[in-house]
Amino acid sequence: MIQAALGIIDKMRIEVYEDNKYTTPKKTIFVQLNPEKYTRKNNVTFSEDQPMGASANNLSFSKSQSEEVTFDFIFDSSGVVPPGKIKDGKGEMSLLDKAGDVLDALTPAIVNPFAEVKSVEEHVEAFKNLTIGYNGKTHQTAYLQLLWGAFKLQCRMKSMDIEYTLFRKDGRPIRAKVKCVFKATATHQIMVAEQNKTSPDLTHLKTVSMNDKLVLMAENIYENPSYYVDVAQVNKLLSFRKIETGQNISFPPIK
Repeated sequence: MIQAALGIIDKMRIEVYEDNKYTTPKKTIFVQLNPEKYTRKNNVTFSEDQPMGASANNLSFSKSQSEEVTFDFIFDSSGVVPPGKIKDGKGEMSLLDKAGDVLDALTPAIVNPFAEVKSVEEHVEAFKNLTIGYNGKTHQTAYLQLLWGAFKLQCRMKSMDIEYTLFRKDGRPIRAKVKCVFKATATHQIMVAEQNKTSPDLTHLKTVSMNDKLVLMAENIYENPSYYVDVAQVNKLLSFRKIETGQNISFPPIK
């Protein structure tokens, strides 16, 4: 209510994590300006089988790729736009911080013609290092969580294009548009929950329980008991009739 009365707008934020558990963020980035738009891209991969002499391909589903989301972020060091913020941990902007942004936006910008405007390179580099920079400790780039109103995406940065548009007399930039492509990611637990565990197109690892029979296990997964021979060969079983309780058996996908 108070925020609405003051005209305060929630800034989009990017939480930076070191692993895919998404427990405690290392940093939280508050963008300088909320994006004007964003695009979402979804792809499905097919395997194309074309019989000899046919004029068209037979498309067979292969997999659904992770969603990609593209944002354009503006960085400006001219002083006309209030700066963005980077906070430690799960940074939450206080009402005082948000009110300060509103006052900065409402206050006419007074630029000293004799003062040298700061370059935007430092801000862009800090953003780049946190989102797509290589972490020598974890030996990978960061896991990210994008939060903006009802929008939420756990992802990683796939690519970043930086376009500089305004410059100082010495050629150093004071404004940049950074185009970022984020690729959605999911923890192993989420992927297991979403996939169909009984699909014969996936590899399954089963632990043998008491009274389990290889023929019945193959029938439950493949809906065809005849595949037990292939399963026995893959797992190098000496006898399909004797499998031990607690033994792990791999059931490969049907080709």
